[in-house]
Order: sequence, then C-alpha cells, then structure tokens
Amino acid sequence: MSGCSLVLHGPEVIDSGEAARLVATLRPARVVVAGVMARCAAEEHGLLSCWTQEKPSAALGADPAAVLANRGRSPPSGRVLGEIVAARLRRPLVQLECADETVVSWNGADGARFGDLLGWQVEARTAAPPASTGNRRLIRGCRPGDAVLVDGLVIGRATADEVVLVSDGEELRAERGCILKDHGVEKLRGRGPIRLPDAWCTAGSLRVSTPRISPRRLTWGRVLVLDHDATALYRDLADNHCGLLAIGDDTTAAALHLGAHLGLPVLGITDGDGDGIAGYCDGTSGSLVLRAIAERDDDIGRELADGCDGRPIEWRAFVAHALCALRGRVRVVG
Repeated sequence: MSGCSLVLHGPEVIDSGEAARLVATLRPARVVVAGVMARCAAEEHGLLSCWTQEKPSAALGADPAAVLANRGRSPPSGRVLGEIVAARLRRPLVQLECADETVVSWNGADGARFGDLLGWQVEARTAAPPASTGNRRLIRGCRPGDAVLVDGLVIGRATADEVVLVSDGEELRAERGCILKDHGVEKLRGRGPIRLPDAWCTAGSLRVSTPRISPRRLTWGRVLVLDHDATALYRDLADNHCGLLAIGDDTTAAALHLGAHLGLPVLGITDGDGDGIAGYCDGTSGSLVLRAIAERDDDIGRELADGCDGRPIEWRAFVAHALCALRGRVRVVG
C-alpha cells in the first residue's frame, strides 16, 4: 500500500491519533494536510507531511493515487464532506472516515483493499457532479449555532442543518439556514468579487483540541499583522517575526492557537463579536487580548498595524506602546 498518498482533512483526524495509525498501517508514499489548523496539529504530533492551502478536492485531483482521510463530527457529516469532495473529482475516490471506521468507496472506487488492511467495513456510495447553480452555495452538515465561514471569514451563524448562500458577486444573501453577520460580510466584500462556487465554505469550529505551547522563539524582531485572516500566517511568516498582531475576535482566537504552537506571542484586538471558531487558549507567554470599549476592532487594529513598518522591535516594547497609545479606548480581557 506504500504507493498511495494520504490527504488529511482538518485537525481532528490528527489530534485523535487516527492519522498516525493510518500512516503506520498503510505506509503511504506521501502525506498531505489541508488547512492551517491541520498543519498546526500535524507539526505538534510530529507527523511528517506536506501542507497545502488548496481545498482537499484540489489536492486529491492532483494525485490519482491519493485517498482522503477525515474524522467528521458524526458519521453523517463525514459522508457529507466525502460527497462534496467526490463530486468535484473526475475519478473514483476512497474516503477513510474515522468517525465510524468505514472505508467509503465513492463512484466505483476500489476500497476493499483498504478495508482488509484496516479491518474496517466498506461502503459503496455515489456522488453526482455538482449541478450548475450560478453564484449559489449549499453548505450541509451544519448544526444550529455553528459559525458559517466563507474563505476563512465568519459571515454568519447557522440556524439549521443546511445553509444556502446566494450572491450576485457584490452582495451576499442568506437564502435559508443562516443569520448573516454584517461585519464578516463586509470583510468578504472587501476582498473583491464574491465567487461562491469556488469559495471554501464550511461551518463549525476550526479546532477543538488545545494546542501544545512551545517556548518563545524570539523576543526581538518584526511583528506579523493578521487582519481578520489567520490563514495568512503560514503564507507570510518569516524567521525574524517575534509576534503576531491579530485583528478581530475569531482571528485572535485562531492566532492564539497557532502562536502557542509556534512560540509566537499574540496581541489580539477584539470588539466582542467572536463566534468561538477555536477552543480557548491563553497563547504563549507575552500574549495579551484587548477589547475595544466603544470602537470597532478594525479601526484600532489598523491604527496599530500602520506602525508595523517591518522594522524590528522588542515584543514587550511593542505591547507597552500599544497599551499607552490606546489608554482609555481598550480594556484587557485576556
């Protein structure tokens, strides 16, 4: 089985230890992790892998020998993910669904050999190619209360097990199953035309497990700004960064996780509209979370970001300067 490649979707399959067991049994030639939290989990658990910013369907489409490994929140939600991915591929797909230890053979894939090796049940399913629905997107497998994300931005809160979003490229509308969050929609619009068919759309938390906190890497260096986009961390991180300025409640929550793992303290600027996309984490030593008293985190964060001109600075001095500059406008909440 060493000729296959393993594409791991999300951190849960790694944090649970199941990815390590799959690697030990299947001995894949290559392991690919999709998503920043999955990369964080893989590094924490010492899982040798490659990382991709692409969606799982793109990573699987580039390698005809690749199989998908996933751990859904429930067996049905795992099937929903598999069906979405399989529908986008132009070949059969083997899905290793760890939620109920099932090999799902999509569209005629040969899953029997994986079932024999793992001792799992094998299930045959069919995923039809997605119908053209214009600039419209169906998100399944939601739970009421879940944060709904489009390309990493929280744009609303699910009210049903299915969410339907519609856009004309400029505006975003919830047809059903979602209460939109104006601030998130505004941020999404600011990135350019909204193309729902090609967007990464999901619902739920990014990671539930608590990260392993690493020692501080630097006390002096540059500050990396993450403005409502924690996914930019691995893309923009350099060896001489000493800390992270995170703007936005959910970005701060994700940055505290990622920074704890990487040994990077976080100065988080929030305004209290977080959606709980990551479990609670204090971050590495030197981290501080500020809450705007009467302003939006965008405005205060942008003010601090303008001072991050790429020149090195001592992290403690950066935080002290921020507290002084924002006296009376923020309060410490973490």
